[in-house]
Amino acid sequence: MFSKKCKLHLQSQNETGLEHMFHAIKTAVRLQLLIPVLLIHAVAPRFFTDRGTTVIQDILKDRKIQ
Repeated sequence: MFSKKCKLHLQSQNETGLEHMFHAIKTAVRLQLLIPVLLIHAVAPRFFTDRGTTVIQDILKDRKIQ
């Protein structure tokens, strides 16, 4: 079902296909929800002063990338 390159990627992430899909979708949803926050911050910087940074750091921490 998966190409050799896909299998190697899943192995390097130590995840099954379903686990990887779950994490990718979860990250995508979190980033999508962050877009309105960043747009509001862009126009009115006093709102959501550190939310973008916090969410990105949390995503990286969850993926153990920092």
